[in-house]
Parts: sequence; C-alpha cells; structure tokens
Amino acid sequence: MLVKFTVENYLSFKNRTSIDFTATSLTELRNTNLYDAPLKNLTLLKSMVIYGANSNGKSNLFKAINFARKFTINSSKDSQADEPIEVQPFCLSTETIEKPSFFEFVFIHDAIKYRYGFEVDDTEIHKEWLYATTKNKEQLLFERALQEIKVTKKYDAASTNLTSITRKNALFLSVCAQFNIPTAISILKALSNVQYISGMQDRYTVNFTIDMMDDPEKKKYIDNFIAGADLGFTETKVERFKLTEEILEKGNVPKEIRKMILESDEENVVVSTKHTIYDENNDEIDNIYFNLFVNESLGTGKYVALSGPIIDTLLHGKTLIIDEFDAQLHPHLSKSIVELFNSKENNPHGAQLIFASHNSSLINSKRKLFRRDQILIAEKDQYGVTSLESLYDKKIRKDASFEKDYLEGKYEGIPDLKINNDLRLFDA
Repeated sequence: MLVKFTVENYLSFKNRTSIDFTATSLTELRNTNLYDAPLKNLTLLKSMVIYGANSNGKSNLFKAINFARKFTINSSKDSQADEPIEVQPFCLSTETIEKPSFFEFVFIHDAIKYRYGFEVDDTEIHKEWLYATTKNKEQLLFERALQEIKVTKKYDAASTNLTSITRKNALFLSVCAQFNIPTAISILKALSNVQYISGMQDRYTVNFTIDMMDDPEKKKYIDNFIAGADLGFTETKVERFKLTEEILEKGNVPKEIRKMILESDEENVVVSTKHTIYDENNDEIDNIYFNLFVNESLGTGKYVALSGPIIDTLLHGKTLIIDEFDAQLHPHLSKSIVELFNSKENNPHGAQLIFASHNSSLINSKRKLFRRDQILIAEKDQYGVTSLESLYDKKIRKDASFEKDYLEGKYEGIPDLKINNDLRLFDA
C-alpha cells in the first residue's frame, strides 16, 4: 500500500511536491475512511480526490507516478545501453531544464515500510536509494551516485556482484529483480500493485475486465457491482470467437484484408448485457442480450469497464489511480465507488483510490464522503508551476461549505476565465 509519493522537476512539477496517504489527527470519518496499516502507529487514508482547473497538473501527477513505477519495473530489461530515457523535466525554467528529475515512493509490503527513489535525466541515473523500516528504525539497504553503488549488510549479499553490470540508464533495483534478489522482487511486486488507468475507456481497462469475467468467481463480484448501479441489467456475458471467411465475405471485406485477418490468431470479443423482455401484461417472458459498447450508453460502458480494476483493487488491497474518474459517470455512481473504498465491509484489505475530478458535488459537506486531508487542490502559478495542497493544509474549518467555497474560488484551483461581455470571438 502506498504511503507517500514525491516528485520534483518533472512536467509541471518544478518544486518538490508530495501526496501523502498518512492520516492526520482529524477526528471526522475515522471509523470508515482510514485503515490501520500493519505497522505500529501508522494509519492511512483509503481514498483521495484531486481538484483543479484544466491544465493545472492533476494528470501530470498521475503521469509522474506511472513513469516512476514503470521505469522501476522495466528499466533493466526494456532498454539498451545507449537508449535515451523518456523523462521530461520542467522545461519552463533555466534552473531545471538541465537537472535530473526526482521520484520517491514510500510504501508498505509484507509489514515492512520501504523508501525507494531515484534521480534521472534522459541519459543516466544520477542517484538511487533504498531504505527499509522495521520496528520504527529506518535502515539503508543501498545507495547509488552515478555508477558508484554501495550495498549495505542489510541488503542481499549476492547483489554486490550486480553493481558492475548495471548500466547507467538502468536502475540497480530493476537489475536486482531480474537476477532474482528477493527484496528487489518484493518491491517490484509492491509497485506493480499501484495501477494507473485513464477514466476514458482505454483498451487495457476493457481487456482487463473482460479477462476477469472469464473467471466465474470474479465475474460474480463484477455482476454484483453492476447490479447495485441500477443500469437496467444485472448480468453480463462474454463471447469469444474468430472471424470466418464467410462472415468477412458477407461484410464485403476486401480479399487482401480478409487474408490478413484470417491468418491472425487474435480473438474477437463481444460483451453483452442481459435485458428482460415483457409481454403486454408486463410479465417476464424472455431475455435479450445487447452489445455493451454498441447498444448501451458511454457511461454504462465506462462503469462496466472500470468494474474489473475496481474489484481487483478491493480484493487484493492494491492502489488504484484513475484520471478523469467521473467523466461520463452520474454523480451517484461516482459517489458509490468512493463509498466502496471507504467501507470496512467492502474494503477490508486497505485498498486505496486516488482520482482527479471536476465533480464538486463529491465534496458537498452534507455527503460526508471525504475528510479534509483527503481533498487536494492542484494549482498552477503564472510561471507554469504546479503545487498541491489539501484542505487540511489550507487550514479549512470542519464546518466550512467545501463545495460552495471551492466553486467560489476560495481554495483556488478553478479556471480564471477571461471571457466577458466585451469579448468578440469573431469580427463583425
């Protein structure tokens, strides 16, 4: 589970900026929205929402987490010796354009708290470090300065043989995992449990959900998730098939393309939703199946597509990051998903949800959905620099009208519109 993530000099984050899941001393919603981590005196937030105007940097935060996670997992195997690193520093300042970018994760895995990070530019790793905390004492496992890597006795002794073969554009931790160093494997497994998806219907999310539906036990959870949303159906069906010559010919597909399709091993998949057919007396007489992504609404398709990652995250205590979370979703559906994560019954393993939103109704004080330390505001100054601050950090009172005050600009993070009655968009 994620405790903290810090980024500096990446995209719109010029200065060192963190998101911290450590719960503050606030008294509200302690019984539902918090999870006691398997470490002494550490309580974590189950969910977090980020507000802010378009282009304020919400998505850049998620891109930073996703880059750092993927680079850690794959840098030793997905790159060649002289291949550039696809990292983008803050480019609107001469102070930062030539400096390395900074990334650091703090997380818990197998009751151990790790702090792992690195500094990197487009050619090499400048620094890398790994610490572990047991019994409230943080201990260094290894540290790196360019190609000088020092391994302590607390880390696996076999890893010392790997320092000389670690490329300048590969992370030492990634190399260790490739050579089966147990601690490195555990850490990469923990970072793999931090999942990022786009709230729009990207193909990966759809395929992930379809694969889960192939498992009857997991499909049962997904159907329960769908049934609770009152979408007009309570059951889905997945059908896999290969296109035949006859089907392609009937569809007037050109002969050359037909040959390419038939030689491919790819399966075609249709997800259908089960609806009831009624007679003139409104008695149920039969069922009919509709194609989910053809006959249902975009919002319905998105909700079903998200069901797989959400159920998987709740079942295994993972961290789920969703950009554009509530685009195309009714506010009540968005609220119900957040409530799943804030629930003791439905989230017994400390799964975490972090998402960006423009739906201010989620922070309506009457809903009592979030604590003040769970609501972050992304702001961008005149120099293009993004900062993040929670309502707790802003010292907002418990009895404040969060939604109303946010929309009125009291917390910043809203568009500074220049459109007025004097603007003439087109010449007369």
